[in-house]
Amino acid sequence: MCGRATVVNPDGITEKLYGYTKKFVPSDWKPRYNLNPHEDIPAVYYDPFLKERVLRTMHWNLIPSKLESRDDVVAFDSQYSTFNARIETVASAPTFQQSWRSQRCLVVVDGIVEWVGEKKRKTPYLIRHRDRIPFAMAGLWSRWHDSAGGEELWSNTVIVKDADDWYRQFHDRMAVLLAPESYEQWLDPQRTHGQLEVLSKSAYHKNDELEYFPISTLVNNPRNDSADCLEEVTPSELAKTTELLLDL
Repeated sequence: MCGRATVVNPDGITEKLYGYTKKFVPSDWKPRYNLNPHEDIPAVYYDPFLKERVLRTMHWNLIPSKLESRDDVVAFDSQYSTFNARIETVASAPTFQQSWRSQRCLVVVDGIVEWVGEKKRKTPYLIRHRDRIPFAMAGLWSRWHDSAGGEELWSNTVIVKDADDWYRQFHDRMAVLLAPESYEQWLDPQRTHGQLEVLSKSAYHKNDELEYFPISTLVNNPRNDSADCLEEVTPSELAKTTELLLDL
C-alpha cells in the first residue's frame, strides 16, 4: 500500500518534468514532510474542461462524483479508505470504474515512507529518488460538484499492486511507479483500453534510481510535519531505538 508520502520540494514539480500548462495550487503551498491520506497531494492530469494538462492539489481519498450532498461526501470520506486502489479490482470496483476509463492522473511526490520490521521493532524508511527529484505514482482522479451551491472537491487515489522483488523489503504491496516514458499514455483520456499494459512498464526503482534509509520515528505521528521527521538515523541510533521499543 501507499499511505505516507513527502513533498519536500513542491516547486520541483515543474512544467518541464510533467508537461502541464496550468496549475491550481495554494498560494502558500509549502513543503510536506509527513503527508497523509485525506490531506491534499499534488496530481497531474488532463483536464476535460480546460482541454489541457493541469497540476492540481487534490484530496487524497477518492470521492465518487455521484454523491449528492456535502454531507454524503463527509460521510463517505470518514467511512471509506479509497486513497489506494488495488490493481486487481480497480477496473471493476464501482468507486473507481469511471475514473479508470478516462480520469487517470500522476500522483507526484518526492518520497514514500514505509515501516519495516516486526511489531515493536518497526523502523520507518524514506524511499526517494537519488537526485531528490519528484516521481510519479499511477493514480485516478474524481471531481465531485454540488450543482446547487457550486462547491467542488477534486480527489484522487494511488493504484497499488503486489510488491516486486526490490520493494518487498519494505511491504508486500507497492504503489505503481510510472516511468516518464509512460506518462503520455497513462494520461491520455482517449485511451479506453490497455491501461494495465501501461502499468506493467518499467519504473524508477528498476533502474536503481531510488534510494532508501531509516528515518526518525517522529514520522510515526501524523501530526508531526517538519524536516526532523526525515532526519536519517545512524545504525547505532537505530539499534538503540529498537532496544527501547522492545522494552515497552
